[in-house]
Amino acid sequence: MKKRLLGILLAAVMCMIAGCGSKEAPADGASGTQNVETEEAADAAEEEAAQEEAGAQEETAAQEETAGEDGQASAWVPEKEITIVVPYEAGGNTDIPTRIFAQYMSKYSDKEVTITNIVGAGGRTGVKEVMGADPDGYTFVLQASGFAMQSALGVADFTYEDLDEVGYFLDSSMAIVVRADSSYETLDDLIEAAKAAPGNIKMGSVSGTLPLFGSLYLEEKNGITFNNVDLDGAAKATELLGSRIETYIDGFGAVKQYIDSGDFRCLAIFSDTAPAGYEDIPTLGELGYDGYGYLKQNFGIWAPKGTDPAAIAYVNNLLKQASEDPECIAALEAISYGTCYTTPQEHTSILEETYAAFVKAAEKIVQ
Repeated sequence: MKKRLLGILLAAVMCMIAGCGSKEAPADGASGTQNVETEEAADAAEEEAAQEEAGAQEETAAQEETAGEDGQASAWVPEKEITIVVPYEAGGNTDIPTRIFAQYMSKYSDKEVTITNIVGAGGRTGVKEVMGADPDGYTFVLQASGFAMQSALGVADFTYEDLDEVGYFLDSSMAIVVRADSSYETLDDLIEAAKAAPGNIKMGSVSGTLPLFGSLYLEEKNGITFNNVDLDGAAKATELLGSRIETYIDGFGAVKQYIDSGDFRCLAIFSDTAPAGYEDIPTLGELGYDGYGYLKQNFGIWAPKGTDPAAIAYVNNLLKQASEDPECIAALEAISYGTCYTTPQEHTSILEETYAAFVKAAEKIVQ
């Protein structure tokens, strides 16, 4: 009897132990429901944490992509001054606006942005010097549209592919002028005269320069021929004032003083929009011309090949901030220049089109 009672008690204890450790629901289902709810809550929390982590990773990737595209963020910070090489004479029509812009880049930089001039071979000496510089993010060179032209003519032995693009920042346009007392009141007047007397209208130019390409552009678009007089270093303004030529094309900044003085009449500007204060001068866009984008005198910045992308992003961001600064815009407009910010990727895309356009335009010269 005692053995039987002991056996019953032992069996009851074993059942209790088994019941407490079991994951199966008891008869009333209360304990099982609680366990399921706890597990579901844990799974939900785990899933939410995973989603948050994935979201954070996507946000970080987006920030990194943005930094690479528009230069808004960068881990690179300069430890010394940043130098931009201007491959033309100090005090010239290219040097002055670049120095103004560099002052405003310095305003937003951790270190000063300075300008140095390395002159020679139509700007190519300065470019080659920077091509051989340490790609450490402290040395850059001004990129002018003339280099694409020189490459198309076989004069320059480098292209944009031999450097890293940083971005455009400076906008300028060419203009065609005549003496104020000229009988040519409009560009159409000049074109009609050239049609009536092929090869007679004396267009001042310099071999292998952007203005010459501007002259060739007008010839092609209108089916005319100018007498392109190579001035070989002679001052265009002096030649026109002395009536040794009838017209010439040059940067608007270079002819502005003669327009202001009343000595010259500007027939058209090679652009879609006229410089501030000169809206009464027609643009080629307003006159119905197209395909002249490669003749724009826009300036950008190149870096030695292999420069740290973070350093390029940093300098590109300086270009962006300076180009949006009202004081910088006003200072450049005062000398008939404008700002034109682009990302490095946009800079490369524009250069691809520009180089291709000059190759096509140069066929008329090299044949």
